[in-house]
Amino acid sequence: MYNDPSLYPYAPLHYYAYPPHPYHYAPYWAWDRDYPPVATNQLSNSIALSDIMLKDAALILSKLHDPVVAKQIMTNAQSGNQKEVDRIVHAFGSKSDVVTTYTPSTVQFSLGPKTAGGAPCCQLILSLKWGK
Repeated sequence: MYNDPSLYPYAPLHYYAYPPHPYHYAPYWAWDRDYPPVATNQLSNSIALSDIMLKDAALILSKLHDPVVAKQIMTNAQSGNQKEVDRIVHAFGSKSDVVTTYTPSTVQFSLGPKTAGGAPCCQLILSLKWGK
């Protein structure tokens, strides 16, 4: 009803009272950008460590495929025994740091490279559903 152009054959009087507003900024293609030179060292390092983390994720999945291990982890997680869950997961023998978090419906394994300080270069998160 309000946006029906047949009800308003002419533009309102104040529509033409103001000139069109010019752009404040130059178009994006006219911006002068200075980028640093491309270095692929960090990317290559992340790729190499991600390969190790993917193998560790496959190891965790193969260990969880055992019903006895899966039941141990789920039972300890349900009772809130985080130390026992961490002990079981670290007993898998992964080369990466594994942080395990869980809710009643999911378990999440965050894999990161073992570093002696500094920011990690990459992270792999494996999220599995184990409840409704």
